[in-house]
Amino acid sequence: MKMHRSLARIVVSLLVVTLSGLAWWAGVSATPVNAPITTVIAVSGIVSGQPESVRFSGQARISSELVVDTSQFHLPPAVILTIDLSNVSGTGSSTTARYVVGGSGENLFRQLASADTLEITFPFSRGTTMGMSGVRTGVVTLALSFDLNTGAITSGTGSIAAPNFPN
Repeated sequence: MKMHRSLARIVVSLLVVTLSGLAWWAGVSATPVNAPITTVIAVSGIVSGQPESVRFSGQARISSELVVDTSQFHLPPAVILTIDLSNVSGTGSSTTARYVVGGSGENLFRQLASADTLEITFPFSRGTTMGMSGVRTGVVTLALSFDLNTGAITSGTGSIAAPNFPN
């Protein structure tokens, strides 16, 4: 019985070492092709809710970087997108209070396509700096078109709304 357990441990160890070696040897190598290209897209909309609805407007800065797979797997090109909403702010509908958006610098890895739609949830709060109390949530929807040779965003639109959480 001891011999059987020892043999099983050896087989498992060899399997782990072999699979680790194969993973290292075949490792997926994704190489950025060029420097990130930044695009600015106007976004606006209303997040309805309590204690008041908030009207947002501003500019989303979106950086796109083309990534090409140089491994043996030859996966399709992709883009790394960095979404910055720091230039978006809101105004309360009843109090006219200022609202600030947090969560800037969201990174996404997407397969490159001629068009893509992203939905990104972001936090916001009342005041001039992002605080922990009274944090609410909004959603920005970005419809983007891409240059398939460079990964650059060629056009886009953006809208903001309240999240549609299931009941």
